[in-house]
Amino acid sequence: MQNIDFYERKNIRIAPPQFTDTYDPEYLPRMAQNTPREMERVRKKASRIFFLITSLCIMSFTAGIIIGIKFTGGIQRDLVDKKTYNAVADISRSFTLLNRDKPTEALPQEKLFPKSSYPFVIRVTSEHDYDAAQKIAGFLSHRGHTVILSKINNRYRIYIGPYRSNDAAAEALKKIASYQKYSLAENTRIIKR
Repeated sequence: MQNIDFYERKNIRIAPPQFTDTYDPEYLPRMAQNTPREMERVRKKASRIFFLITSLCIMSFTAGIIIGIKFTGGIQRDLVDKKTYNAVADISRSFTLLNRDKPTEALPQEKLFPKSSYPFVIRVTSEHDYDAAQKIAGFLSHRGHTVILSKINNRYRIYIGPYRSNDAAAEALKKIASYQKYSLAENTRIIKR
């Protein structure tokens, strides 16, 4: 005949005598305390591994982009153009929170191209509307020339330069004359500022 518990309808198991003598009454409370510690340790370990994998993915993606730009652009290709480099390098000056030392007086602005040092400029003789002036200025800027737009009423004059000497201006005028677009060879001349 089997030993059955009629309330739960299960067999009643009697522990063998060797387990009843060595049973530790504090085993379950100790195990209950170890479980949250173990879970916290595993969670921290998993978060460290996830952080490591994420940072490796970001670094490899960035390195891939940089290598791709360098290989597709050739040896002479810069990763960052000068204008962007200067803008990022000077970004801390635009934030007032980052500037701890605030100047008490406004510093005098130096002229970028003073007339005494740069007396010559190339002038495009014809005047243009805003859209045409922007197109010509973009065309010349893309080819490495410094372009200045001057507004007179609703029309714009285009100046290229300035230059330190008449020879430098004449050299730039030869380059500009070689451009087929916008017929700049016929409409340009060197003037003094």
